[in-house]
Amino acid sequence: RTLPIPIQMVLLKKKEKIPMQMARAVSRLLPFLLWRPPRPLLRRRPLNPSPKPLTTRAKALASCSSLVLPGDERSPPSSPSRRAPPSYGGGGSPGTIAAIVTSLGGGPAAVGIVRLSGTDAVAVVGRVFRPARREPAPWRPRSHFVEYGVALDGDESVIDEVLVVPMLAPRSYTREDVVELQCHGNDLCLRRVLRACLEAGARLADPGEFTLRAFLNGRLDLAQAENVSRLISAKSVAAADSALAGIQGGFSTLVKSLRSRCIELITEIEARLDFEDEMPPLDPMMLLSKINSMMQEVQDALDTAKYDKLLLSGLQIAIIGRPNVGKSSLLNAWSKLAE
Repeated sequence: RTLPIPIQMVLLKKKEKIPMQMARAVSRLLPFLLWRPPRPLLRRRPLNPSPKPLTTRAKALASCSSLVLPGDERSPPSSPSRRAPPSYGGGGSPGTIAAIVTSLGGGPAAVGIVRLSGTDAVAVVGRVFRPARREPAPWRPRSHFVEYGVALDGDESVIDEVLVVPMLAPRSYTREDVVELQCHGNDLCLRRVLRACLEAGARLADPGEFTLRAFLNGRLDLAQAENVSRLISAKSVAAADSALAGIQGGFSTLVKSLRSRCIELITEIEARLDFEDEMPPLDPMMLLSKINSMMQEVQDALDTAKYDKLLLSGLQIAIIGRPNVGKSSLLNAWSKLAE
């Protein structure tokens, strides 16, 4: 595969005209170099080759007007689709939910409520509810108008007389379509109406899911959502008043006010630093007074939070004393009862 050394030396001397010593040195290295056969000559392609059948991918690419194949996940949908609903963390789909929102297991009550919320709440209630006017047209609710009728099960049998209160989005607790069925307060009637709603397409709501949807849809912030739970479990008038004030945005208003004032102070300081020659000098005492005022408001909010925690958990007080020294009178004075 390599030429003999004498021939190599002659070729080197003849073509390159290099010294004899360099030719000898190169001739010693040539046997150790790898020899590769020359590449085959490229065949000429015909000017008009016969067309080959297109593959499935080539056909798809030829029929596609864009650079993205139809099966590609990056390709836009052919028809405009609605925005995917948020994940609510429930046990089923994020569609329409239903639940009994009044207490169960207690004594007999006059009225109980089954609430539905979701995009198909009106459609689900339309399969269960029959208005008393008995019009052949499908039921079309009017938002925030009460309507009387009966609730039907899957066999078109009447299971209860109900009042329907539709609250269409966004004027509802969850900012979705909400429909409430006011039934008789018997647990049996409520469970039958709820079962009919579940069979009509709704799913059972998880505990607190209505408030969760109100939070996710921007109807409530986190502080207001927490105060809803506090109001439900309140055991005193003071605790209920405190939770109700939180639901109405008392604490949230304070936080928003503090945040806006902090942003104003930061903006003023940065403007004085960037445009020092064009603006009057910064007054440190005025700045410190504003900061101290905000710090005092934060401290007051922390103290109020501790007080609210005591209202929520309650206090256990023992009245201890000898017989007939006024323990019962003291308890009656605290509870404002005569006996």
